[in-house]
Amino acid sequence: MRVSLFFLLLLVILTHGCTQSTNDNQEKISSLNGDISLPAQIKKLTGTDILYIIDKESTLKDTLIDNVQCWRANGDMFFKIDREKYPVYIYTSLMKLEVMAPSTFRIAAYDHDQGQSVESLTGKIKISKNYSSPFPEPDTLQENNLYMVNKSIDLSEKEDLEDKRLQHWWKKVNENQ
Repeated sequence: MRVSLFFLLLLVILTHGCTQSTNDNQEKISSLNGDISLPAQIKKLTGTDILYIIDKESTLKDTLIDNVQCWRANGDMFFKIDREKYPVYIYTSLMKLEVMAPSTFRIAAYDHDQGQSVESLTGKIKISKNYSSPFPEPDTLQENNLYMVNKSIDLSEKEDLEDKRLQHWWKKVNENQ
């Protein structure tokens, strides 16, 4: 009987330790499974515009380009642009975004990467390359579109956003606010 009680107690201790470890590493495991991490930080931009920083190392800076107020993005972030006056300009190292209407979208655009993307849930966003290219034609994203660009092969592509992870993430973020 003592041996069984000992093993039961040991099992409880090990199970509690494993559960605690699992909870501590849940965010890391989610990222490995392809899930989008909850925002590391939420910032109110101007008026009703909100920035959800997914990767805490991401940066968004106010800047002037050609005497026009815009933002310079580097990292993984989600925007909720909802204002009265448009367009809103956002630049990355490879893309120029012109937000034309209220929009919700994710930018995954690290300066050091040759590939970057925008996933739009709602709105209207005109996107063009932010580098010299023999194929400079812009694309316009609307509801549930994906835009990808790769500078090393000078290729950009727009397609339907069939992956539902961003919609599920956005729903979860709204439920937690």
